[in-house]
Amino acid sequence: MLKALSIETLKTKRTLVRQLIWVFPFLVAIVTFLLFAAAGYVAQSIINQWSCIWFPLFLALIIGLNDRHEKNSTEYKMILSSPDDLFSYELGRILHGSLQGLITSLVLVILVCVLSFVTVTSVSVSSIVLAILGLWLVNLWQVPLYTWISRLTNMYVTVLIAAIGVFIGIEINEYAWGKIWPFTWSEIFPISLIKIKINGLPIANTSGLSNNYWTIGAALVLFVILSYLGARSFRNQVKKND
Repeated sequence: MLKALSIETLKTKRTLVRQLIWVFPFLVAIVTFLLFAAAGYVAQSIINQWSCIWFPLFLALIIGLNDRHEKNSTEYKMILSSPDDLFSYELGRILHGSLQGLITSLVLVILVCVLSFVTVTSVSVSSIVLAILGLWLVNLWQVPLYTWISRLTNMYVTVLIAAIGVFIGIEINEYAWGKIWPFTWSEIFPISLIKIKINGLPIANTSGLSNNYWTIGAALVLFVILSYLGARSFRNQVKKND
């Protein structure tokens, strides 16, 4: 698995994927700053927008680009012809996508922390760090899902499915039963930390606000399940092709 991670990391060297990992959080921060600078809570708004829209779409895009690069270069022939266990190799690809999401999250942490010192913010640096890194964990289940979907279809279908999931999550998050839809977990997790509702409005009274930390545990369980199913699907797909 770690060997596969190393191989996949080398494959993206000098590609758009590497550049996007660093550039994307800058673009999100700049756009959100321009839109919410007058409101006075830029740091919280960046995290809110990141959780509701941009991070899920980024994961779908970056994993879709990984898949497209593989298909354009070898059509998975190098992987299929290798002596490595395909189940473990797929887990390595999932780990690679997870690491890419973590790097981007760390870049955003630095950007938002810097902005919190130069703009008015009502949340602490520790809350900012916890919110963004927590969002990485809460969205981790999407990595094996998008890796699976991209391999069976293409990047465009993957991004479309992510967009649909995000849209449905935004529409149903206010309902109690909406929590069964995993895309809502990313939207509700940072609320108690950044003190902003999903619609972008600040919360005046936070005394009885739920922390929603349960979403991290639920996301990690789903991550393990989808990783296992995706890796097994890859191994079985190859057996059928043989």
